[in-house]
Amino acid sequence: MFFPPAACAMKRMKIIKMKPISVLLVDDNPAFLRIATRFLEEHDDVVVVGAAGGGEEALALAEDLQPDIVLIDLAMPGLSGLETIPHLREMLPEGGIIALTMLDTNSYWQAALAAGANDFVPKASLDRDLVPAMRRVAQGDPSWRRRSGDLAEHGSV
Repeated sequence: MFFPPAACAMKRMKIIKMKPISVLLVDDNPAFLRIATRFLEEHDDVVVVGAAGGGEEALALAEDLQPDIVLIDLAMPGLSGLETIPHLREMLPEGGIIALTMLDTNSYWQAALAAGANDFVPKASLDRDLVPAMRRVAQGDPSWRRRSGDLAEHGSV
């Protein structure tokens, strides 16, 4: 019996089922948290393990839940996302942090990355960019860091 080369390769490959990416959502808007949770739960490789309405709550939940990825809004009352990110980075040195914001500007991108975020996804492009960014960050892909050319495409505040 003849097996095409691709079929032979498939027979030899081990199928490895990866564990889902555990996610902590942080945003002061409850409607956004509900919508984002529903969106993320449509993906088999993502599980939302918690949601926080602000920076202080995020720190407490992150310590308890140890998520693979924290999705955090930058502009929140109280402890802002920008103020929370360095604490999360300390607490989750191997974890991924993706900054989310409506304020898609060069200065916010730079501030989020400087604070310790792995990536930055504007809320306007969540449906297209968020899950691929999460997968890259979760896999430790070094290409997640925005190149200076990418930053230059965005206007400044």
